[in-house]
Amino acid sequence: MHIPTPAGQNPNLVVRISNSRARRDRTSKDYTINTVTSVTRYNADRQMLAETSGASVFPTYKWEMRGIAFLASPLFLQRFTLPFFNMFLSLDFVFTALIYIYQFASGRLFIQYDRLLWFLVMALAATSSLLLNFERASLTSYFLFLVLHFLLTPTRPSTPEQYKSTLQGFQFLVLILSCLAIAQFPTQFVVDAGKVIMFYGIFPDFLLHGGSYATIHPIEGSSFLKSNGIFLVEPSTLSQITALGILIEVLEFRRPRYLIVVMLGFLVAYSGTGLMTLLLFLPLAGLRHSRAGLSALLVIIFSLGLLATGMIDLSVFLLRAGEFETTGTSGYARFVAPIWLAAKYLDTASLQALLVGSGPGAANRFIDPWIAGSVSSWLKLFYEYGIIGSFIFVCFVASCLRRSRCPGVVIAALIFTDMFLLGFLTTSFLTIIAVLCTLDRADPRRGRIDEASRYGPSLVAGSAIG
Repeated sequence: MHIPTPAGQNPNLVVRISNSRARRDRTSKDYTINTVTSVTRYNADRQMLAETSGASVFPTYKWEMRGIAFLASPLFLQRFTLPFFNMFLSLDFVFTALIYIYQFASGRLFIQYDRLLWFLVMALAATSSLLLNFERASLTSYFLFLVLHFLLTPTRPSTPEQYKSTLQGFQFLVLILSCLAIAQFPTQFVVDAGKVIMFYGIFPDFLLHGGSYATIHPIEGSSFLKSNGIFLVEPSTLSQITALGILIEVLEFRRPRYLIVVMLGFLVAYSGTGLMTLLLFLPLAGLRHSRAGLSALLVIIFSLGLLATGMIDLSVFLLRAGEFETTGTSGYARFVAPIWLAAKYLDTASLQALLVGSGPGAANRFIDPWIAGSVSSWLKLFYEYGIIGSFIFVCFVASCLRRSRCPGVVIAALIFTDMFLLGFLTTSFLTIIAVLCTLDRADPRRGRIDEASRYGPSLVAGSAIG
């Protein structure tokens, strides 16, 4: 390439000057590009850091509050009722339903297709049992069965940290109930314990659960009352809730002071239902890893220390062990009576009853009145919905528990409590199962998400409002 030069100048010098200017221009241009890129990257990093910081603090707190909102009603409102025509509607169910409706309408809850499919199949089986036994079946029991178990179908996106914050919210509420129970027990030495449990008449009697619930329950062989945490329907409910809190604490958090407070709340309930849960599942939690084993050992040592000093009467728990051989006791009704009742039913039931059941609510006429309130839930399920309905129910629950973030030991303890220790269709406990086990679902592996996205969404979403 020919470069014209002014007269009297060296051509080689002009070429060198031109090349130097070109290099300087390229360097300046590269420097400008690098500077813009660095500033852009810095701003992006700052924005990402701010989003990460906000996601790790505020949304976690918000998620914990959302978990507390879900769990506060079944734990603190289960004793309260509202008159509804000729029946009473549990206030915890009303608030739980309202929270679910709001969360779904605001787009925070979704319904999995597989859960919905199994729920529809279960509804078909329940409807068949109702229609084939319409004269003796209960429409109230039928609708309650479907509505309560529909609570297991919704799910919400969550991370492990968000689910852990939900567990922390549950533990916080259990800690409050334990503190109330601990304070409740010695107050009966000063004031009337019955008045404390009945809120000193602040609420009318028709707003408080009564009937078959043993809310005011004296300790066997004593005039002192067992603690129920004031807000729970029975001392046995306090025992079950605190036992669940102990398991979660041993597996997830392992805070010694928390374990001591909740264990003391468990002991002042003087109930054998939570004790059975701990005897079965606390060793499994300890075997999971060494840290959980140390926490479980702390629980055992603390309990034995209280029993050895006489602060907690060991004889009350030892007396409960004889209930399995004594008719008319809750232990006999939960574990022994259902076996011989099922054997009796298998000998006398028709083929249709065995397959599709005897109808929703029919178990109350088959089971003796003295054990109807505490008999195991699996017997009622089998009697009312038959072999087919029970099988479909198990498949539905399994689909809801699939990929649950809840620890397996806690899931097993919840199922054991629901099937053997509680009556059928317990609103408060089903809500706790939904929040801890089915509401938060772990996402599948990324490859599966990409593969599934080729065929469309797998969720039925709520409204996108909010």
